[in-house]
Amino acid sequence: MTRLLAATAVAALLLTVPAKADIILDTTGIGGTGNNVIFSSVANSGLILGRLNGQNDEVVRFLDRSAFNPDGGILAGLFSGAANGNDIKIVNTSELDITVFDRTNLTQLTTTRDIFSIVGTGTLLIRATALEADGTFKDFLFSSVLSNGQNGFDLKAINGERIWDVDFRVVGGSITDFEHFRIDVAPGVTAVPGPIAGAGLPGLIAACGALYGFGVRRRRKVAHS
Repeated sequence: MTRLLAATAVAALLLTVPAKADIILDTTGIGGTGNNVIFSSVANSGLILGRLNGQNDEVVRFLDRSAFNPDGGILAGLFSGAANGNDIKIVNTSELDITVFDRTNLTQLTTTRDIFSIVGTGTLLIRATALEADGTFKDFLFSSVLSNGQNGFDLKAINGERIWDVDFRVVGGSITDFEHFRIDVAPGVTAVPGPIAGAGLPGLIAACGALYGFGVRRRRKVAHS
């Protein structure tokens, strides 16, 4: 009887504990939901712009950070983007940063899901930076060895988490093709705290049996006008 009461008490306690916010990664394929991101323009040699297709018109920035990658794989001058049907195709980078802004391209937004396909070689390191409910940031780190052909990825924020930005870095290779990008913008979110402009990429993460620098940006809250 004592054991039964103890088990019941533990079960009741677990039911009262809120679910832990998290970001999960599925590499078994490419999900079927989300808003297509289509090509908009080549802003400069290191920045490609896309936008959501359909009723929404948010702007997606694809920033090439290969020049800051100390592990090599730099494809200087070859980074580019183009339309691929009702899609966007990004080519030739070894480090890519993706952020979403409102239609004015001024206010950064969050997402709840990012779906994409990558063709390339080497080990892909993924950092999904999440915005917590209290306004702080948390990094979720993943790694995957790129196989021949397309590699599908599905990042999903669960239990109230929101994705602030996504960074890719390839060790021992490069991304030759990034496409099939679909996202779900977090509902009701029009403005959130921002990172310090021009911050560097210091930091280390463990992946594939070795330590690779991947960067953790310094961030601070900005006052809303």
